[in-house]
Amino acid sequence: MNITILSGGTGNDSLITGLKQFYPDADIKVVVNAYDNGKSTGICRKITDTLGVSDIRKNHIRMYKATTDILDQRLIEFFENRYDLTPGEEYVDVSKYLRLWGLPQLDKYAQTFFANPVAKTYTYHSFNIANIIYSQMYKELGYEETNQYFCNLLGIDDFVLLNSFDNIYIGAVTKSGNTLDDEGLIVDYRNSEDPIVSISYDYTHGECVNGLNRKAVDAVLNADILIISTGTFWSSIYPTLEYLNFYSYVNLSKAKKIWAINNEEDGDSYGISSNDFITYVHDLGLQLNKFTILENTDSIASLHEPNTNYNIAYHSMGNYNGKHDGGKYVKAILKIFYNLDSLANYDRVIFDFDDTIWSRDSKLLNFSVENVKLLNNNPDKYLIISGNSYRSIHEKLSIVYGTDLADFNVHMWADANTIHYYHAKPVEYYNNILLADNYTDIIDKLQSWSITDVEVNDSSHPAYIKIKPLTQLERTLLVNLLDSTILNSINNKKYQAKAIPSGFTTVDIIHTDNTKGKLFEYISDRFDGDNILYLGDEFDSGNDRDIAKLCKHAICVRSAKETNIILKLLEE
Repeated sequence: MNITILSGGTGNDSLITGLKQFYPDADIKVVVNAYDNGKSTGICRKITDTLGVSDIRKNHIRMYKATTDILDQRLIEFFENRYDLTPGEEYVDVSKYLRLWGLPQLDKYAQTFFANPVAKTYTYHSFNIANIIYSQMYKELGYEETNQYFCNLLGIDDFVLLNSFDNIYIGAVTKSGNTLDDEGLIVDYRNSEDPIVSISYDYTHGECVNGLNRKAVDAVLNADILIISTGTFWSSIYPTLEYLNFYSYVNLSKAKKIWAINNEEDGDSYGISSNDFITYVHDLGLQLNKFTILENTDSIASLHEPNTNYNIAYHSMGNYNGKHDGGKYVKAILKIFYNLDSLANYDRVIFDFDDTIWSRDSKLLNFSVENVKLLNNNPDKYLIISGNSYRSIHEKLSIVYGTDLADFNVHMWADANTIHYYHAKPVEYYNNILLADNYTDIIDKLQSWSITDVEVNDSSHPAYIKIKPLTQLERTLLVNLLDSTILNSINNKKYQAKAIPSGFTTVDIIHTDNTKGKLFEYISDRFDGDNILYLGDEFDSGNDRDIAKLCKHAICVRSAKETNIILKLLEE
């Protein structure tokens, strides 16, 4: 899963934590600008003539806290604490703290920083020491090498990407035409009578335009989920989108696009409503018709206003001093990604079994076991339809529920989609089975070819003949041979049959009408309504494709682990 977030320093805090809980292996990239110019960051920019460090630093430490089991509190102090440094003794103070934190290797950057004559013109009150080190390393090593260093130090992925390396400063223009020439003034503006309406860019303090960061562009273009997360609108969100038309790449991305509106008013947008934000971004050129706009019903009323012009998703996601509940926030994001409703609103949810409910990979056994338990929580809603043999499914379910499956209350169709099982017993037979008086013709012919490793589910109700184990080449050759010889001649007799590759090493011979789609048509009138969700793992080929087209909504999962996520989302 490739997830790209456009945000500021704190706007993605709860989101990253929540995403890592659901997708520990997700490739998460956070695209930010580095135009911060307030407090200690602003002083560091002026001394080192570099971009602002704070949003990058904040993202680094937040990812560390979200993904690390045992936290080193010394590192947290280095990244988060602020100190009053002794005038004239600033380097001595910083050097002492670096030694206490076990970071003496960074001392040389502090020494160079304070040796700069410009540094002597400032006082260092409530100052973040990490900003000093980052900014000096930016000056000497460059942004990417510095960021990689701190990611290695924290043991996290190098996931923060700058939208551009251009060392610029931003200002703002208000509705009346007044100008704010400093980013620090923007974030503390708080004037609803004369709101900010646009951003200006000042290149006089830094280098000329180098263009957008290609890595940031690629992260947007290659994303599965693209999220514009919460953050300070006029200093974080808007400039990242606007600068050098970065938004045009967002428009080009094929990702599922979600924009989450803030919970509370920020100083830069005091008195601005959710619909005002939508207007600003629409007028910029972002194709909002391709977005789902996520609004929190727990936010202040003005930030979840009704809007019928766009796809607005309203979710209750908590509001704790302006922060979302991380779990609720990410579940809302994933429900939008999968286009999921709550389970109560589906008439039935149908599942494939192998590599959907139960993984062939033994490393995912815990997810497989949890999946069947989650299914059993709602047996009236869930149904399994599998082309596999019931024998193989029963073997797996028995691990959890014992051989009689007395406590497993989910109905299932198996044996090439033809036999309905409940509590380990067949209760119904679909008509498309291999007639008992003819399937022996096929077995006899196979034996004449010295193919004897065959399996039939039930001689009284033969739904399939399985031939295995076979290599890929053997499977291809055997399917072609069967279809052109035995099955062709038998098809002219009393029934139809076809040979299909199944699983990884098997060829199945089944009735030609024996598909999940045909079975769905046969049983669908038993459902209370037509809002049916289907989950399977083979939509491009295999027997998931036809039933997926017949159901109102279908999700092609990549593993039983992904099914586990969806099951948990359904129960919300």
